[in-house]
Amino acid sequence: MISTQSKGLIISGPGPTKEDFINGNYLEYRLQNMIINTIDASYSGAEGIREAFAKSGELLSDFRMVEEKKLIEDLFREINSHSGLGVYGLQDVIELLKNNVVKVLIITDDTNLNRVEGKCRRCEHLQEEIVERREVIPKKTQYTSNPCPGCNSMEVEANEQDIVDYLELLAAKVGTRLEVVSGSAEHGVMLSSLGKVGAILRYNPGHTKQVVS
Repeated sequence: MISTQSKGLIISGPGPTKEDFINGNYLEYRLQNMIINTIDASYSGAEGIREAFAKSGELLSDFRMVEEKKLIEDLFREINSHSGLGVYGLQDVIELLKNNVVKVLIITDDTNLNRVEGKCRRCEHLQEEIVERREVIPKKTQYTSNPCPGCNSMEVEANEQDIVDYLELLAAKVGTRLEVVSGSAEHGVMLSSLGKVGAILRYNPGHTKQVVS
């Protein structure tokens, strides 16, 4: 079975071994199409694996940059085409994600945002807000220092969660693909201009379904 998380394959080996392996059609055709490149190795076995890992860092970095470039270009294409399939803005994206409309969720790795929640231990009333890192402690203090809006008790417990971890949990519940891109790379900067969060939707939620008689 081929994992849906597999992005590509690097074939490594000494001499012509790797080319013989590729040309010998030993791989299932879908895996064959996922080959990124080959790496020359001086050894086989465990030592060869360690050598391949050491040499593949730059290659994988370049591959990821190409992936990120395509993701951002796809997002901007949908936004600029007014198809209704490209959206941005954290709150809008979260709402669409909860409603299972988001196909691909894209966020930069430098958002510096956290979700803070205050949950009452007595009535389980939940308060939550997404804030910048410097505001986490004041927000938690606010929740724990004030009575619960639901039952007026002082039994509110506060917790924090990195925004990427929070989005990952939401995405996993609805089968949405989450992609974290470098905020310092060229295309990450493009996403930062939109608030550092964007999404490609499964369908345009603004279109109403027509009933065929």
